[in-house]
Amino acid sequence: MWKFIRNQYIFFVIIPFILLFFTGICFAEFTIDDEKKLGKEFYDKLIKHHLLLENKRANEYITQIGNLILKGNKRVPFEFHFSIVNNSAINAFATPGGYIYINKGLINAVENEGELAGVIAHEIAHANARHVASIINKSQKINIATLAAVLAGAFLGGGGEATAAIAAFSMAGAASLSLKYSREHEEEADRLGLDYLAGAGYYPSAMADFLKIMKKYEFISKSIPSYLLTHPGTDERIFYIDSMILTQYRQKGLKNRIGNLGRIQALLILDGDDLNARYKQLQESLVKDPGNVDLLYTLALAEDKLGMIDEALNHYQKALSFAPRDEDVLKSLGLIYLKMGNAAQAQVYLLRANAINADNNEVTLALGKAYEALGKYEKALECYLKLENTILDDIDIHYYIAMAYGKLNILGESHYNFGLYFKKIKKKDSALFHLKKALDYFPEGSGRVDAINEAIKSFKK
Repeated sequence: MWKFIRNQYIFFVIIPFILLFFTGICFAEFTIDDEKKLGKEFYDKLIKHHLLLENKRANEYITQIGNLILKGNKRVPFEFHFSIVNNSAINAFATPGGYIYINKGLINAVENEGELAGVIAHEIAHANARHVASIINKSQKINIATLAAVLAGAFLGGGGEATAAIAAFSMAGAASLSLKYSREHEEEADRLGLDYLAGAGYYPSAMADFLKIMKKYEFISKSIPSYLLTHPGTDERIFYIDSMILTQYRQKGLKNRIGNLGRIQALLILDGDDLNARYKQLQESLVKDPGNVDLLYTLALAEDKLGMIDEALNHYQKALSFAPRDEDVLKSLGLIYLKMGNAAQAQVYLLRANAINADNNEVTLALGKAYEALGKYEKALECYLKLENTILDDIDIHYYIAMAYGKLNILGESHYNFGLYFKKIKKKDSALFHLKKALDYFPEGSGRVDAINEAIKSFKK
């Protein structure tokens, strides 16, 4: 496991010793089913306390890399899940049951996709080899909920940002559990991970290259934690990986298989704090590389967030001049014009983005809003209905469907969708009002009446 704590420059290559309190069930053997339960318990806690990054584009990106590494991998006892922890520490870890977590800070630290793939491959190897399970097997009287707390202390601990995360996991009873990877665990994860990495077509040296980046952080550190002295350090791991590459992995491989790492890093950087400082860094970088589309796009995003609309438009247009078919730039231009109230200009860019990728939900929703603002209600409804069964972040599409039906004077469908919208946001009285009103517009025995009655009954349940 890798970990770098912001402002402290500490590089972890082990899971630290954790002293925790617990009671519970005694496992004769920690089985794969037990692993799945524990992994799900831990994941659900992270979701409940909003500790995972809700960035669809970034999550799809790491999942693509993970699936590429898993392709053809015969040692897969789980259905793997890949998530991003919303934390600036450079960290990655695997919990039992095939759950792989990459911190936002680590994604921003890598220099190419291959290095990120190397980290993911290493963590998949820990999961496949069931290293945490083997440690848990040696413990006694511990239950799933408490094990989730143990994992929280081990993987999320080590800095101010993690305090609330650890507090989210309840602990009870009285005993202790040492949870740390052995030298053999790390070597096996490096050995298996290297095989996965090369098998996925990435350049094998990527794994060592990332450790060399971590060496820089180690070098900057004013003090080295004492446990690094007794655990396989960075130098040993680099030496081990380099020796494996020299003897078994002579192929070159690729630094990028999926591409667009720079764009993903840009989005994650802007998702953090201190946007003004980031903006200045981007300006300085652009002076050195004025034709860099990713820099232009990221700078425009920052300006858009800071309310510098004219500057943002200028940089979006410059980015578009270098990359006329860049879907992200076209979408962002459409969104900024929509925000400015210029629906006609928004429609132009959104249609161009839609022509490149008709399955981009953000573009489809924005195009629907542009059509609605222009009075093209049938076209707007067509866009909204395309998203009817899609989960959108912080958006209930039934509201937009209801509005479009209302503008078209199709009142039964409008009331029905308003009912579903208010049901979703837990406003019972408003939901029941619209659902009951919708019954007036549909013939008895029709499919829509059945759906309305089912929605009404759900409140009684």
